[in-house]
Amino acid sequence: MNVVTALFMSKKKIIKLFEISKAFSADSAKTLHEMGIYNPEATFEMLYDNVISATEDGKYYLNRN
Repeated sequence: MNVVTALFMSKKKIIKLFEISKAFSADSAKTLHEMGIYNPEATFEMLYDNVISATEDGKYYLNRN
């Protein structure tokens, strides 16, 4: 498995954690810790690509557009 594949799998796992947590809007947003994500660096690219969004109080949710 190469690095790109490993990163892709990580993103898939992160998305699954958002789905399990039902974090789909600012109202249902959760902290990364609440979702079981302990490596915030894993979400930087997803934030940049608008896959996930952050609230002002440090919670995150999955953009389902």
